[in-house]
Amino acid sequence: MAIRIVAFDLYGTLLDIGALVNVLRAHTPMPEAALDAWRQRQLQLANAAASSARYMDFDRVTLLALTEIAPRFHMKLQPEDVKKLIDAWAHLPAFPDALAGLDAASRRWFNPVVLTNAVASTARNALAFAGLGAQVNHVFSADAVKSYKPKQQVYMQLTSLGVEPAEVLFVSANDWDATGARQVGFHTVWVTRRRSGLAVKPERKIDDLTELDALLHEYELAVP
Repeated sequence: MAIRIVAFDLYGTLLDIGALVNVLRAHTPMPEAALDAWRQRQLQLANAAASSARYMDFDRVTLLALTEIAPRFHMKLQPEDVKKLIDAWAHLPAFPDALAGLDAASRRWFNPVVLTNAVASTARNALAFAGLGAQVNHVFSADAVKSYKPKQQVYMQLTSLGVEPAEVLFVSANDWDATGARQVGFHTVWVTRRRSGLAVKPERKIDDLTELDALLHEYELAVP
């Protein structure tokens, strides 16, 4: 079955979360460690919310994660500091290879979309700020189904575009995310921006998004 949709994760795949270190540096002597803890707690809270009846959107999850880790890193945050840190998630730079990946999908007539845990409005603002908004045809948010990746219902939103799971290629730099997409029947590509600790691997892997064009060409050749 031919690929018709290429779906991209947002944070850590198209947008560089590492840039938050520069914002955190004004508030803690350990900005790198603080960012790692913030991101880890953010994902933990999202997983907990997805597994319970007490859903909260990703903006709230991000805020709660920040307030929980702040004391550990000696962060004495005023309300304006908190707002600046949360707003920074909508003002991240694109990875240098992000545009190449999106352009590859468009050039080969695959429909490039984003599937993210982020609130849709935050995701759209982030894409616009990073200069990627015009390259993305649709933004699908976990908020629409009140759950989070890797829950099946989040990924299955893409079928609303009239495609079968096997017609979707999902691209993520988060190994657990690409693996979740594979389990619902998507073709999957893991961008190896960091080491994987999972036993079950995504279908394919690339070092960066500049390699996506060649991979998409392989999928084209595989169509009977």
